[in-house]
This record gives sequence, C-alpha cells and structure tokens, in this order.
Amino acid sequence: MTTVSSQVAPSDATAPAGNGRFELERHGFDFIPESGRTMTLTETGFFWLGANANLFFVTVGAIALGLGLTVWQALLAVLVGNLLFGYVAWGAVAGPRAGLPTLTLSRAAFGVQGNRFHGFLAWLTSVAFEAINTTLAVFAVVALFDQIGWDGSGAAGKVIALVAVLCVSAGGAYLGHATMVWIQRVFAYALIVVLLAVFAYTVGGVDWNAGADTGLSFGATLALMCVAVGIVASGPLSYLFNTADFVRYLPSATASRKIVRGVFAAAFSMALFLSVMGVLLASRGDMSDPVAGVEPFVPGWLFVLYILAAIGGLVANNVLTFYASGLILQSIGLPLRRYQATFADVAVSTLLILYVLFVRDFTTSLNDFLALMNVWIGPFGAVWIVDGALRRWRYDPVEIHAVKQAGSRYWYWKGVSVTALAAWASGAVVGALTLNAPVFQGPLSKALGDADLNWLLGFVVAACVYVALEGGRLRRERQDVPREHIVAASRLGETGTLDAESHGDPGSA
Repeated sequence: MTTVSSQVAPSDATAPAGNGRFELERHGFDFIPESGRTMTLTETGFFWLGANANLFFVTVGAIALGLGLTVWQALLAVLVGNLLFGYVAWGAVAGPRAGLPTLTLSRAAFGVQGNRFHGFLAWLTSVAFEAINTTLAVFAVVALFDQIGWDGSGAAGKVIALVAVLCVSAGGAYLGHATMVWIQRVFAYALIVVLLAVFAYTVGGVDWNAGADTGLSFGATLALMCVAVGIVASGPLSYLFNTADFVRYLPSATASRKIVRGVFAAAFSMALFLSVMGVLLASRGDMSDPVAGVEPFVPGWLFVLYILAAIGGLVANNVLTFYASGLILQSIGLPLRRYQATFADVAVSTLLILYVLFVRDFTTSLNDFLALMNVWIGPFGAVWIVDGALRRWRYDPVEIHAVKQAGSRYWYWKGVSVTALAAWASGAVVGALTLNAPVFQGPLSKALGDADLNWLLGFVVAACVYVALEGGRLRRERQDVPREHIVAASRLGETGTLDAESHGDPGSA
C-alpha cells in the first residue's frame, strides 16, 4: 500500500471550499483539504491579536495586584503567567499539520471514546468563558447607556445589552472561520489604537508605591506571586482545548517555527500589554468593574471609545469561543451541523450568563472557575501536545473518526487510552494538591506556605508521565497515513454522520 504523511495532501480539486468571508462555512470538525487552506500567517497574527484584545486580561492584571502584591511584583507575575502562551503556540502547529480541530485530533492521544470526557469538560469551559466575555460586555454596554443619558438602566439595560451581545457573537460564529478571522483583524486594528491611547492617558498617574507597605515576608510574597501567576496563566491555558481550531486553514507545509513564532508573538504581546494595564490601573483605584473603573482616569470622549473597544474586543473573543464550542459538541458526538451546534451552545450559555448577571457575584465566580479550570486543562493540553509532537503531528483523518471500530489505529482498550488517562490523572492530582484558590486549597499548597503551583506542575507532570509511558512506542511506530484515507477525508461533510460506524466508512454529508 502506498502511504503518505498527513502533511501532504492529494489532489482534491473536487473538495468544497465552503469558507468564504461572510459565507456559511461548510466544514465542521472534519478534515480541511489542501484546496481549502487559504489562511495566511499575517491573518494568523492579527487573529491572535484580536482574540486577546479584551477585558479578561485587564481583569486578571487587576486581580493580581489586589492579592496584596506591590506593583512591580504584580508586573512580574503577569509576565511569567503570560509566558505560558508558549504552550498555545506549540500546540497550534497541530492545526495545519492535521487539518483538524483540537478536540478531534486529541482522540489520537486519549482514544476515540476516552476523548469524550475531555470534550465534555472542554465544552463546559467554553460555556464558562462565554459567560465571562458576555458578562463583561454587558457591563460595558450598560456603561455606554449611562454615557448617552440612560442612567441607572438596571435590569432592563442588562437584558437589552445581553440580547445585543449574544446576537452579534452568535452571528459571527454561525458564519464560521473566514468571517471570524476577518472580524479579529478589524478589531485588532481598532482596539490597539484605542487601548494605547488609554494607556498613554493613565500611565502618568500610576501609584508605583501601591502595596509597598504590606510587611509580608519573602516566603509569603513568593507564595502570593505564585497565586497571581496562576490566575494570569489561566488566560493562555484556556486556549489549550481549541488552539488548533483557528489555524487549521493554514497550508500544511507552513513551517513550524513560523507558526510558533507568529502565534506566540501576537498572543503574548497583546495579553501582556492588557495585563500590565490592569495592574497599573488597579494601583490608581477600584478596578473590580474593568469598564467603570477606567472612567475617573480619562477624558469623557476617550472613555466612550474605551467602552466601544471593550465591547468590540469581548464580542470578537466570544465569536471564536462560540465557534470552538460548536466544534466540541460535534466531537462529543452530537449529530448536528457546526452552526446548529453553535446555536445549541448559545442557548445553554445564556442560562449561565443570567445566573452570573443577576444572582452571583462576578469576581467570586471568576476566581473559582479559573482555579478549577487549570486543574483539568493543563494536564489535558500536556498529553495531547506531547502526543502530537512524538507522532510528528501525523494523524489518520479517517480512523480518527472511526468511533465504533474496535481495532482501529486510535481505539486502544475499548476506545480508551489507559496510558493517556493515567498521565492526565497524574498531572491533575498533583495540580489539585498544589492549588490555592478561594474554592479549594490543596494540602501541598498549605505545606508550601499557601503557594499555588498548579499552573506549573499540572502540565509538567502530565507531560513527563506521558513521555515515560508512550514515548518509546510513538517514536518507534510509523505514523504514515494511507493516501486513500486523505482523499476520503477531503470529501467529507460537516455533519455528525462523519464519525464512522466502521473502519473505512467515514460517512458523508
């Protein structure tokens, strides 16, 4: 049998492109044929700039300072935390190489059935981030209402803002990848200009002595900095279940170093800039509301632009989150087209958003969620990224959809990779033991003077255990993919029937 690497696509002129700007994307969680790989590295850079130009990173920067650190200590914490975008950039290589989204290609590591558990957790995480983005956007729209004369809009203002934000976010996600990439680029240009102006106006009034009189010991300070790093690191770690989704339209021959460099530079620079701005603004006043908190420090006209920028950035990030959630629901096994899965996701996330807006304190909810998310997502990302690197990012796009075929390449034991599960569990347990969060503190964290090392050890331990258990096999095993499988995958549709009932029958649209 003639085989080729999955990095080399066959002639697929008959494969539908289905990814034009402002057209409905026809692909879902299936393989993207080479003829459809129209994304460029420039678009990739602007995508990651726009994706991170939102108030989430301002908020985590403000939280870092609010823990009791000095300005300089908080700035160091946001620098270290955002360096974890290196994991995101590394994992992004899988997108062009596999032509598949993350929660489809991670089946290769965890097994086509074992991956469902992580798919469910990834979907819950997506819903939570949709709630975070939408809640912050609602705050921003309500602040805009105040500026145009509707003071104290109350519950009515929140409901109107919620409907508007969800309609725009869901609309962009519904159309799909090309529209989403265009949106990110437009917002990247506009938001960078506005945010730089806000920074220029506010940096002169920074209280560089904020937090300097806390009297904390060196050990207590170091422990607090570890907690702050963990909160900031939740930003980059949150992309570990969808980083391949957004770049899978890059040509498969794109150099790995260019992908890693481009994704890291764009994502890290924007996230660091906004996190730094959050720290500096928090030194001047209350930033528990990252929109209203800026008003005392800038002219009225700039505050209005800041509100618009905040709304735009949050909506832009929501578009990609809703988009990824739809792909995740397909990978779990829901027999829906991508856009149908997107609308199902919007319906569920709306319930959580209403709860956060009208029932529970937002900051408390955010802190609890970020802490618990890191326990799962770090080890999950470690396993699938290390697995991809060991197999040189080669995946069989037909067998990865053979979810009921015992004996297929990714079946393992009853559809579950026990070694991958053991590696993930090792990282998750160590992460939980070293976690220090409002909702839970692990015993090792207490023994370490209340430090939080979950953000560091979860990924590292899971990666090391997986290499020890599977490294030798994956290095020895040939990862070639039958040419006919790539040809077949290039012709697949986007529906749930794509998951095969049997080997070699990948389904159709």
